Amino acid sequence: MSLRLEDVHKSFALPGQRVHALRGVSLCVKSDEFITVIGSNGAGKSTLLDIIAGVRHPDSGSVWLGDRNVSSRAAHQRARWIGRVFQDPLKGTVPDLTVEENLALACRKGLRGLRPALARRRRALWADALARLEMGLEKRSQELSGHLSGGERQALTVLMATLAHPKILLLDEHTAALDPANADLVLHITEELVEEGKMATLMVTHRMDQALCLGHRLIMLHAGEILTELEGEAKRCLGVDDLIRLFHRSGVSDDALLLEKAR
Repeated sequence: MSLRLEDVHKSFALPGQRVHALRGVSLCVKSDEFITVIGSNGAGKSTLLDIIAGVRHPDSGSVWLGDRNVSSRAAHQRARWIGRVFQDPLKGTVPDLTVEENLALACRKGLRGLRPALARRRRALWADALARLEMGLEKRSQELSGHLSGGERQALTVLMATLAHPKILLLDEHTAALDPANADLVLHITEELVEEGKMATLMVTHRMDQALCLGHRLIMLHAGEILTELEGEAKRCLGVDDLIRLFHRSGVSDDALLLEKAR
């Protein structure tokens, strides 16, 4: 399923001012395309994902999932097509449920009752899926997810987000809160699951090295506008310093940029 945004505007009223988070953003993501999104704080990155997920609605413009205009649909009405992983590992799992019960919850997408999803065949499939994470979680399926480390919970969250086979995957700086080793591991797991699931994926990151080395296309966002898009050879031949120069040419100062080169 493809994702399309057409001339999306979104603003927020703050004391004494009105902040324009998105200014006429138009974007098309193919059904199996992996796009990285980079931009400074306040660029509109999380608002962009919120608009796609249905957490917020655009002031004007439209959001399309395939041939469906979902601009006015609530988040729960889009959940069958969209998976999302947040920066905070604590947001993606229910700490008082076991690893297995969290997986069941993800598969049922809010339907009542976990027992039908905990059938023996599904348990075997989940054990195989957990084993792929290479964290030993398949041996801890009856343990409360609240007992897992941050890296383990985030890896589980990524698995949960892809388990129900969403058409769109939104990654909101999902490795930013992890230490470098766990961040790299979760990122590797993410790449494998995205490639296998053939999902249209948007990954917001503050790390310019990640933005350059991952995905098919890179989008530079600033002050609610897409400054430029890079793909193919134009993306592969760039280094971090080249990316910084592109921001500078668009009038973005170092003070406004506040992006990480690498860890």
